[in-house]
Amino acid sequence: MVRVLTFLIFAVVLTQSEKVFAQADYKRFFDEDKLPQVRLYYQQGRYNFVMQVCDYALRRGQPSWEWRTLRMKALEKMGSYEEAKDEADAIADAFAKEIGALLEVHGFYQRLGHKDEIEATLSGINEAASAVPKKERDGLDYVYLGKAAHILGADPQVVMEQYFTPAKAEKAKGKNIPPGLVEAHEATAEIALEKSDYKLAADEFRNALKYDPDNPDLRFGLAKAFLPNNRKEGMKHLDQVLDDAEIHLEALLLKAEYAINFEQYNQALAYLNMVRSINPRNPKAHAYLAVIEHLQNNDQQAFDRERSLALKVNETDSDIDYLIGRVLSRNYRFQEGAESQLRALRIDPGNLQAKIQLASDYLRLGDEAKAWPLAKEVGEADTYNVMAYNLEVLEKEIESFATVQSDDFTIRLPKNEADLYGDRALELLTEAKRVLGEKYGLELEERVLVEFFPNQQDFAIRSFGSLGGAGLLGVCFGTVVTMNSPGSLAHGKNNWEATLWHEFCHVVTLTVTKNKMPRWLSEGISVYEEMEYNPTWGQRMTPKYRKMILDDGDLTPISELSQAFYQAKSGQHVMFAYYQSMLVVKFIVENYGIDSLQKILVDLGNGILINDAIARNTTDIGQLEKAFGEHVFKLAENLAPGVDWSRPEPGTVDTKDIVAVAAFSKKNPKNFWGKQQYTRMLLDQKKWPQAISAAESLIKLYPDYVDSDSGYELQARAYRALEQPEKEAAILERLAKKSSEAYSAYSRLMDVNFEKGEWEAVNENANRAMAINPFLKSIHYCQGCAHEALNRPEKAVASFEKSLSLRPGNPSEVRFRLAKLLKEKDVDKSRRYLLDSLADSPRYREAHRLLL
Repeated sequence: MVRVLTFLIFAVVLTQSEKVFAQADYKRFFDEDKLPQVRLYYQQGRYNFVMQVCDYALRRGQPSWEWRTLRMKALEKMGSYEEAKDEADAIADAFAKEIGALLEVHGFYQRLGHKDEIEATLSGINEAASAVPKKERDGLDYVYLGKAAHILGADPQVVMEQYFTPAKAEKAKGKNIPPGLVEAHEATAEIALEKSDYKLAADEFRNALKYDPDNPDLRFGLAKAFLPNNRKEGMKHLDQVLDDAEIHLEALLLKAEYAINFEQYNQALAYLNMVRSINPRNPKAHAYLAVIEHLQNNDQQAFDRERSLALKVNETDSDIDYLIGRVLSRNYRFQEGAESQLRALRIDPGNLQAKIQLASDYLRLGDEAKAWPLAKEVGEADTYNVMAYNLEVLEKEIESFATVQSDDFTIRLPKNEADLYGDRALELLTEAKRVLGEKYGLELEERVLVEFFPNQQDFAIRSFGSLGGAGLLGVCFGTVVTMNSPGSLAHGKNNWEATLWHEFCHVVTLTVTKNKMPRWLSEGISVYEEMEYNPTWGQRMTPKYRKMILDDGDLTPISELSQAFYQAKSGQHVMFAYYQSMLVVKFIVENYGIDSLQKILVDLGNGILINDAIARNTTDIGQLEKAFGEHVFKLAENLAPGVDWSRPEPGTVDTKDIVAVAAFSKKNPKNFWGKQQYTRMLLDQKKWPQAISAAESLIKLYPDYVDSDSGYELQARAYRALEQPEKEAAILERLAKKSSEAYSAYSRLMDVNFEKGEWEAVNENANRAMAINPFLKSIHYCQGCAHEALNRPEKAVASFEKSLSLRPGNPSEVRFRLAKLLKEKDVDKSRRYLLDSLADSPRYREAHRLLL
């Protein structure tokens, strides 16, 4: 009813316009005045209405070819492909010299795979393009010519520079937008998107939106430009598209894809049903349905049926298998993803998107011998392909890496880093394979590849094919693990050994399940196994988590737990998702046994859905969620029992006045904030004995609190100020036994114990510190001295050589120590170190005596 009414109003306006401009070129005016609105209706998905208006315009004999192309495209969107084909043929005949019309028809023929018509239209486009006199070209002509040149194989950079840039030269004056200005920005953006140049694409779509802010297609393009590297911003624009155009089919399809990636299969089906209500034959909708059948239902017959339906409109459409494979790979089904890309390339060997995606899949499968040549092929065929270029740069970077290898592992990392911690990484991985392989009954049949990247961008390109991934320390794809090295953004902040153990646990669980496991379970087991191996690793209940559980209602039902990762409100919520996932795993193991967890993984590998696998090996998912919820609430309530976690109301306590804070703390002896604030203020005022006493009271109140402002750290600062190193070391040792990231505590303990000659303690804390920052010079020197004192010459040599690679402040001494250690075993090497020591310090008497 609304559409009919709108149409009648439109018709009345048209009738009035005819009367007013009866003496003018009313047909030209009709086109100029009405086509922009009808284009918008088309962009909004109002295809039936577009058809009605186009039919009306054609009955009037309107001259613009766009009435015919809009009608053709509306028929295509609604799934009337045969009628749309008739319209396309008619347009090609009626407008054989109109390059804009021919471009639209060519696009239609290409989407439907009509090879003869594609060739004929290409010839027509070439002729029409040649016939446009250079002197008569306006901005829109330049855009059409540029699109034609792009279709005919011209270099994209040349196309943008010679055609689209001139079209952008004429600037808008107020509301008067020169013809072709918006289209030139849009065309540039589309080429940039095609080549994975997301920054340029975003800039160009934004420029186009300045002049045409209501255009949902431009907004959709901006969403696509942001999504690979900035999902939050991309989703914001995608949601706005659907706010402005509820049945924008491409936006609905993209929402369905992200819902699949987030394991929200019912939501994905809802989006796809909206698309199919407009066009039941939509090929992409059936492609996504095929993916859902594979991922959610493990139904090969249904997958094949939906894939066949997706190809029914155009059996030569290689993009269908490209889409299926890309989404499968995004869901960690890299083998199936690669197989889909191979199908796409059998249909069209020239599909560069499928080829570069296959290269990426091979990299994640560890088959680099196939990956790099494919990426090179794409780069040579398309010099503007950003992903191909990135992979070419990455290949050269990896070629420069050193390799540390065993029968089970290949570790690649920069040469200087291999010298520092490569041996420790291999040792830890070997231990992880033994412990976790035995536990989960897995004998890995192929060597696991682990790569450490000092540059976060290289890590992102290797892991995701594009920039992004900020905040991630490691990624596991199955038998391939990529890591941000300890020397990258994680420098001195995170325990890389715990991360490496975590990622290798993914290798085990993903292999056992054939990558068929929800994210929450994969992460939960990895965090759980961190803590099983080293109680200071992993996560535990904190005051923040306690508040999120008891006050904020952030506990997620187990059946929806993956969404806690995908739809997290903040970084804190992501970390809480890891923690909750670990708690679920621990709850299952403690209540049903480790064998229940093992059986769940086996069931997942056999294609059983997660809720069914849990029910088969524990209890009904609803009952499990209820029992688990009660368990977690008790855990939160029992965190430091009796502690008052509240903070004073604003204005009730002067937080800068130590007397006021002391009075509050005395009145509220169980208040954590009060004790912590009071201790800090005592330290600030250098009241060391009082600060020691207050810090001890804080520790007793909550002994498991080990953050940087813990009672342990505060008390150690006071002891250090009083020059009481033994007491300082004692309190720091208590902290070190509880935390895997107390870096400053490890470093200080190493120094204190070095002064006292307590070499085992020096070695222990050097190892602790190395798990955070293996680039700290003093670690390797102190550890070398400890090994030397404990008569471990080989380990001492290794430590001192690591120290030398970091250019220590005392190179002569380090070389002298190496010369002494190697004197009996390797005389030539010993003499070399000794001569180098004397070259640095010619008056080094001990070195002279050793040389003599």
